[in-house]
This record gives sequence, C-alpha cells and structure tokens, in this order.
Amino acid sequence: MEAKNILLILVPLLGAVVLDFAYRLYRRRRRFRDLPKPPHSFFWGHLKLMGEIASQYPPNCHPQIYITTIARKYGLKGIFYLDLWPVAEPQVVLIEPELMDAVQVQRVYNQHRIADEMLQTMIGRDVVAAANGPVWKKLHNAMAPALLPSHIRNLTGVMADQTMIFRDTLRRFAATGQVFSFEAEVSKLVFDIVGPLIFNFPLHAQTPGGSEYHRDLKQIISLVNQQLSMNPLAKLDVTLKRNAVKKRVDASVTAKIRERLAALRSENIVPSRREPLSILDLMLRETVLKDKGAKAKEIPPAEMELLVTNVKGLMVGAMGTTADVLCYLYMLLSKHPEVMQKMRDEHDRVFGKDLETTVEMVKESPMKLEELEYTTCVLKEAMRLFPVGFGVKEAPRGATVHYQGRDYPVDDGLTIVPCWHTMHFDARYFPEPSAFRPERFLGDAVPRGWFRTFSRGPRACLGQDLAMEDMRVIVLLTVRDFDFACAGLRPNPQPRADFMDLDTTFGDIVFPELAMEAKPRGGMMMTVKERNAS
Repeated sequence: MEAKNILLILVPLLGAVVLDFAYRLYRRRRRFRDLPKPPHSFFWGHLKLMGEIASQYPPNCHPQIYITTIARKYGLKGIFYLDLWPVAEPQVVLIEPELMDAVQVQRVYNQHRIADEMLQTMIGRDVVAAANGPVWKKLHNAMAPALLPSHIRNLTGVMADQTMIFRDTLRRFAATGQVFSFEAEVSKLVFDIVGPLIFNFPLHAQTPGGSEYHRDLKQIISLVNQQLSMNPLAKLDVTLKRNAVKKRVDASVTAKIRERLAALRSENIVPSRREPLSILDLMLRETVLKDKGAKAKEIPPAEMELLVTNVKGLMVGAMGTTADVLCYLYMLLSKHPEVMQKMRDEHDRVFGKDLETTVEMVKESPMKLEELEYTTCVLKEAMRLFPVGFGVKEAPRGATVHYQGRDYPVDDGLTIVPCWHTMHFDARYFPEPSAFRPERFLGDAVPRGWFRTFSRGPRACLGQDLAMEDMRVIVLLTVRDFDFACAGLRPNPQPRADFMDLDTTFGDIVFPELAMEAKPRGGMMMTVKERNAS
C-alpha cells in the first residue's frame, strides 16, 4: 500500500518534469528555426554534430578548431548559430571582420560572465581581462601607462638580460642533446621578463633553484585548465587542491603588495603615470594619494582582494599566452630553414653579427627593434596560424548585428563568439591559408581588421605591445645561434582537417588543447643544436 502511495506521488512529479523538459526543449530548438546554422536536430540541437566533429580530432581540442571545421564543412559565412542546450548556452558565431567589429569596436559589449566564473575559483573575481563596467575601467586606467610602447622600451634591457640566461639553458641542452619541454623553459623566461614590469623586482624562475612564484602560478594555470575538463575525477582533483594553492599564493602576493606600499610610503613616493616603475605601483597610486594629509591606513579587504587577483591574473595571462605563441613559432621555424635564414640576415643587417654589440644596441637603442620588419611578419604569421587568445561576449536585450541586408539577434542568453581562427584560415583573406608565409604581412598587404590575434577595440589585449617586444628580443637573441627540432613527431598520413595540412608535417601537436588559451599539446618537446659550436 505504501509503495502504491509513493507511486501516486512520483508519477505525476515525473510527468511534470518530462513535460517541463519537453516544453523547454521545444522553445529552445524553435528559436533557431529561421537562423543560419549547420544541420540541426530537434532533439539533439547541435550536440550530436559537435560530438561528430570532435571525434575527428585528438582529445580536448580547443573549440576554435571545431568552429572552423563546421564553417568549412557546411559553407557557412559571416554569422551562424550553434544550439548546445542543455549542455551549454547557445552561441552566435561571427567569422567575418565587419561582424566582429560590430561587437568589439563599434559597440563594445561586455565580456561574457563565463570568463569570470572560470577564473574566480583559482585567481579571483574581476581579473581585468574578464571584468566589466566601472571595475574594468578602474583597472584598465591604472595599468595602461605601464604597458604603453614608450614604457615597454625601457624594459628591453631586462628582456635582453633574461634572454641571455635562456641562451645558457639552450646551450646546456645542446651540449647533451637532451629532449626538453620548450614550453616549460620558455615560460620561465617570459615569467622573469614580466615579473619586473609587474612588481619592479626580479623573480628568478630561470635560476637553478627556480621560483616558488613560478611553480605556484604554473599549478594555478594547470588547475584552471583542469577544471574545464568534463572528467568528474579531474574536477574532484581541482577541488581537493585549489584551496591550499590559492591560499599560499594569495598570502605571498599580499605580503609583496604590503611591502611595496610600505616602501612607497616611507620614501614618500607617489607613483608617476608618466614614468611608472611597475604596474603594481600604478595600482597603488590611488592609495598613496589618499595618504596625503591623512594618517596612512591599511588597504581595505575588498581592495586588497582586487589587487591580489589582478597581480595573479597579469602574471598568469602574460606568461601563458606569450609562451604559447613562442612554442608554435619555434615549432614552425624548425621546418622552415629558409625563414630562419631570412631572419638571420635581417638581424645581421640591423644589429650586426656580434652578440655583445647586439645586446648593447637592444638596451641603448630599443627603437631599432622596430626595424625588424621581416621578423615581425614571422611573429604575426605564427599567431595567424595559431591564435592563442579566444574571448566571448554577451549583449544587452534587443542587440543585433547587420549582415547582408538582415538584422540577426545576438542577445537573450546567446554567447557571442568572434572566431578569428576561422577567418585566419579563410582564403578570401589569406590565400593558401595553411601555408607558413610571413611575407604576406609585409607592408600594408593585410588590413588591420583581418589579423585579430590580440582582438580589437577597447577590450583588445592590454599587453600586446609587451608581447611583441618580448618576442622580437627573444627571437633576435636566439635564432642566429641555435637550430631547433621538434622531438617525437608523428606526422599524420592524411590531414585531419580540410582547412589545413600542418599535421602531415607535425602530427597532432598542431591541434591546440582547450585551456585558458589555445595551449600547445604535450609541452612542445624539442631538441636544440648550437650553430658553429666549437
């Protein structure tokens, strides 16, 4: 009797759940009826299609690969929609520059909340790259002066000195012939370059003992990436580890912030926006100004939390993305000796052949780096083929974009995905898009809106000038004296994708992994040889 009563309760409840799901399914699927999209199933939406596309590639690929594959396979142009309910929010994908400009330049829509949600568990809320509104404006205005080209040129000495330490590392690997993770070593180099810009003191990741900061931040990056996994065991591992790591990093960063604030106060220094010593100094400027004519106070907890979050966010962002680009760059160079030779010729022409003279010129005349036109083209071409940055947006109610005589909705819960990866592999913009051809960027051949690795508009990458200068110095001081080779390559007999064939040379490492950025697969294992070594 009791079982019958339970059934009398459960059956209507189950029926109500089923009816609710069916109603929501109908409403969700119906909204895509008259919109451009790949083949759409009323029951599956695009979930089954995404599974089929994902099965073509190695595990855990970055979604930009799937989007480009779908666009090519179904001949989609400009704008299309992906219905991923109930696994993920529906997406509107933009794959032409004018449409991307509509949401990034002409109207600057908010960063999607998913970015802040992803970062908050390990880094914190309101990282400058994910923040919106007044918080973003405050952070951007505080940091921007330290990232202007005029200030970055003052850091070329640090870049050169740290790259010379990196050369010693390369020389040791060359002497032994040992296979090493290029990603692991170059991330230490980038960390040691970025550290003084943020803190105004060295971090020593490249020293024999290494840096606790670097190890902790690498673990944070690993945990953030791990939480993107669909594997419940991976998510459990993140939950078990994250609090201890976050607590340790937050405590050390907080101590450094308080130490720097005490130094500014004791020396009566008000950080200059015109000639900043570090990003941290600029972020503390408002606090120091409040001290004038008043008793110095502790930084309020909410303000300290924002400072700690953004110091961590800057370190993680700058280290990860630049290191990733360098991994792909040296991978490509390993199979293109003709490009290496053209760069070497340019370096000799602009800086001379002597290493010591080159280093001195970099420090004393950093503007000469702007003369490395072909080298800059090489960097851009590597970033075109492997755009590591990927950001999504959300629009207010009623927002639309105009394309070929029609207005298309981008509001009402849609995740706006400007996918420049797809455009970078579109022959209308870049003929022979799978080819590594740096010459395509010479002069003004590529319009500004077509190369979007750093995004565009007010929310474009704040550190793009720093990244370019970093990479020019690193390339200048390494490619003349070292040859690189990828280790353990397993080229695919046939290309997995129809938009590129790089995997027939390099294998699956050309398909970036899903992470905070489009991350190199497997750590980019390499060997190195020293040229003209005695």
